[in-house]
Amino acid sequence: MANAPLLSVITVTRNLIEAGRRELFREAMDCVQAQSYGQVEHVIFDGLSDDGTVAMIDEARNRLSGAGHPIVFETAQDAGLYDAMNKAVALASGEYVLFLNSDDSLASETVLADLVAALGQDRPGFAFGGTLQTLADGSTREFARTNLKSFLQRMPFCHNSMLVRKQVFESLGGHDLSFRVASDYDFVFRMLQSGVTGRDARLPASKYADRGVSGDVLAVARDYARVWSRYFGALTGQGEIDPETCLDWYRTGQLPVSMCYAAYRSAGNNDLVRQAALHSLKITLRRKLQPWRHWDNLKG
Repeated sequence: MANAPLLSVITVTRNLIEAGRRELFREAMDCVQAQSYGQVEHVIFDGLSDDGTVAMIDEARNRLSGAGHPIVFETAQDAGLYDAMNKAVALASGEYVLFLNSDDSLASETVLADLVAALGQDRPGFAFGGTLQTLADGSTREFARTNLKSFLQRMPFCHNSMLVRKQVFESLGGHDLSFRVASDYDFVFRMLQSGVTGRDARLPASKYADRGVSGDVLAVARDYARVWSRYFGALTGQGEIDPETCLDWYRTGQLPVSMCYAAYRSAGNNDLVRQAALHSLKITLRRKLQPWRHWDNLKG
């Protein structure tokens, strides 16, 4: 492709050996090196590991030296996962970045080329695909359906399956560190609400091993509630809505009709927000018409 964009795959690490992720990390590094797309760099940012992880990464870099795609590595203090991601983006030279967790892998050897093809010549702000979950028996399944219209209620695609323009990421301030476990949702929410457009590649982009149900469901829910508190509070002139009220929206999976209407009314030229408001309204009305069912997403 003429003027093919440089892509930066971002991986952040911290004490991988202690966490038992040595082999998974090697697979992550290898899958980046195996990409058929030529314009790729792998940016690895380590948060001052003290369990031998830095030496392990250096060993892997030496093993892969000259094998294909360049590896950029830095180890320095960070304030947690999302701060490390922000710092890694600052190191990246690519026009687009993709966040690949240290125990995840790309779905195929051609996926980066496929994502660039989905961008097309006009190169919008982002492209995304689906995510595969590798089960204990070695089989895979689609983790979650991708749907941009669902963004007012949930993450519309997995964080590690998104190729986003670096300039877009930085212009929006990157990941907000006040969100401990769902800053990725906050970023994607702000990106879509602000009118950044993207493309659905309509293929699996990444995969991860089945690690069971997250034990931090409540923490995720509280971060989601804060996102809604800010956004819907501003739309309705309330400043911020009580986060506990918004937490109940998460529990039941229902945005109030008044909030759906506020989002629709404020959409302006952002057709996606309008579609998302109608999508959320449809879900809310359907669930309200099923009083015999009990919704409690906080139980996992």
